[in-house]
Amino acid sequence: MKIKWMALTALTIAAGSVSAAVKAEYLELKDDDAARKAYLAQPVRIWGDKNYKVGADKYNALLVLSNSKITYAFHLYGTMKDGVATKVNIGMLRPSIYNWYAGGFISISSGKEKLSAGNFTLKEVKGTDDSGWAEFEFSGGALNGKLRFELPDNDDKLLVTFTPAGQFRYMANLVSYPGHYGDAKLRARKMISNVGEVEGNVKKLTPQDCWFVFADSYYDREQNRGDGCCAFLFNPKDVLPGSVVRSGYACQAYLYCRPGQTLTLIVWDFKRWSMKQAVDYMKKLDVKFE
Repeated sequence: MKIKWMALTALTIAAGSVSAAVKAEYLELKDDDAARKAYLAQPVRIWGDKNYKVGADKYNALLVLSNSKITYAFHLYGTMKDGVATKVNIGMLRPSIYNWYAGGFISISSGKEKLSAGNFTLKEVKGTDDSGWAEFEFSGGALNGKLRFELPDNDDKLLVTFTPAGQFRYMANLVSYPGHYGDAKLRARKMISNVGEVEGNVKKLTPQDCWFVFADSYYDREQNRGDGCCAFLFNPKDVLPGSVVRSGYACQAYLYCRPGQTLTLIVWDFKRWSMKQAVDYMKKLDVKFE
């Protein structure tokens, strides 16, 4: 398998949902009966089987990108202020409720300023024969920019791009709970990169690093436990000092980017894959950076 690295080009298309090879669907979960029925009529759940925990002062939405191979679903949630969504976080619900964090798998910050503190706008959501994508804009805060998710047709990779609105240095934080949230006494988190398994709980990134698998050797499908693992790939030329960190609970990445640098990531959720299967898959990638 070959991956040719390239920045994703922005498209300007009206928001909506289209029947295509890749479906892109957005449902705002408002405090009314029509939205409740629409939510309960689809298969992805946020609060359990029949719960619908919304309110007029809250922003909740469900975003689904799916093709014939995989479904990525996201919970977008924050607060409503003067009719505008703000303080919005993005959690990944599918392929797995575990692996990438369902409460917020990616965040962007610069010093004490957070991207999520600004106003949130869904700029576009589109499904076509070739790919499906959604683009969000964060504005009106001290830290602004656009975040884009794209799923190609017949592929299992999610392409994530952040484009800052301004010349500022920033950090992208990825959060995962691989396999299962699990029992503290049983969890055995692992971080494996293209240069080998990480020893210790912290690894500073080097120019040789370009991908990591976050897994758990106890909550591993090879042991018939857990729900798989996850991975991400990045261009080391885009990242200044960075690190991956393993605690007893989460595995996280901290990627620092140059002022004005567009960050492009490829993200996998290997639902029901063993750690070995995921690492073997990543090792077979032929990655070329432009």
